[in-house]
Amino acid sequence: MNQITIFNYLALSKEEEQLKSLLFNDKKTTKRNTPKQSTINNILNYSKALSVRDSEHLETVSFVLN
Repeated sequence: MNQITIFNYLALSKEEEQLKSLLFNDKKTTKRNTPKQSTINNILNYSKALSVRDSEHLETVSFVLN
């Protein structure tokens, strides 16, 4: 017969908490990586300045307008 010690119980408890946080997407244990606002602004500004046109002699021509 198997005996459960306090160390086994603590290990099982910790593992159970980790599984619950994965299952229910607990915000306390899950760290989300998000881009900085300046990065988002730079990408948006670049997309506003980018102009891609079809060309008769080349497939496409890209310009960054200022």
